[in-house]
Amino acid sequence: MMDVRKLDQHNWLTMDKNYMEEHQVRVRLLELERPKVFQCLPESREACTEALREVVTFLCERYPWMFEQTQTEKEMTVHNKKTGETFVFGGSNNSMEPLEVAVRLSMEDLSILLKNADDEYYLAASGSLFPVGWAVAERIGWTVAQLHSPVPLWREQVSASVSKFLARLTPESPMERSNYFVELKGPNEGLYSTLFRPDGLSEASQNPRARDIIIRRERQTFRKLPQSGALLFGVKTTLTPLDELPTEELHNLVREMGSWPEEVANYKGKDVWGPSVLDFCKQTIGLPQAGETSAV
Repeated sequence: MMDVRKLDQHNWLTMDKNYMEEHQVRVRLLELERPKVFQCLPESREACTEALREVVTFLCERYPWMFEQTQTEKEMTVHNKKTGETFVFGGSNNSMEPLEVAVRLSMEDLSILLKNADDEYYLAASGSLFPVGWAVAERIGWTVAQLHSPVPLWREQVSASVSKFLARLTPESPMERSNYFVELKGPNEGLYSTLFRPDGLSEASQNPRARDIIIRRERQTFRKLPQSGALLFGVKTTLTPLDELPTEELHNLVREMGSWPEEVANYKGKDVWGPSVLDFCKQTIGLPQAGETSAV
């Protein structure tokens, strides 16, 4: 089952201290890896334009010290005070694809889902700059079921509930959920390579050190756009070193690890980083030694 909750609309798109550093990575990815991170099918144009207007309106109202917009009869201009960038859209002077403007302004990756002839949602447009184990160029046009086919137990335990969840979304009731991965940071690896993982998470070494283990959290949001009826899916990625996690989150991590079926544990790479995580948690929060509990 999906662990979803009602979205606090005041905090739909969030900003944090990493904005500028991550913005620079996003710009580089759009320049150097564009086909892998950005695709828009022709039929998504209307929904992408609507999504951009929703994003710009929200950002300018929620963060007026960072963004401002001006509107004429035919065009809208948005200015990013933080970066100095200005984008024009509407009319004949569009500077770039609407969805690209949206992912350049926000910290979220954004995707548009439309329904096909079989009443299934499919990926019609995506600016997914911080993917894990996939690239937009490979999966544009895929249905939700196809997108999740590599995930263990998806069809048996999750697929039906996801279909019902997406069908029940309304413009008035956006939702959110959280997801996370455990990944390893390679030697001298910078933010660009850590965030951009189209080939999957790094598993370069067995028994890695705690300082090389990263908790990669995704805050996923789901909105139904009122005019086009498309679904706007957002993903905000946050990286936290294992040795900086609060005690409560360490406890939660250990409990979560212990709940995984074998297929899920293998999919997430627990055999690579699991012993190091448990050893760190034993030393930090006093977990029982191996054999004293069946929880993990």
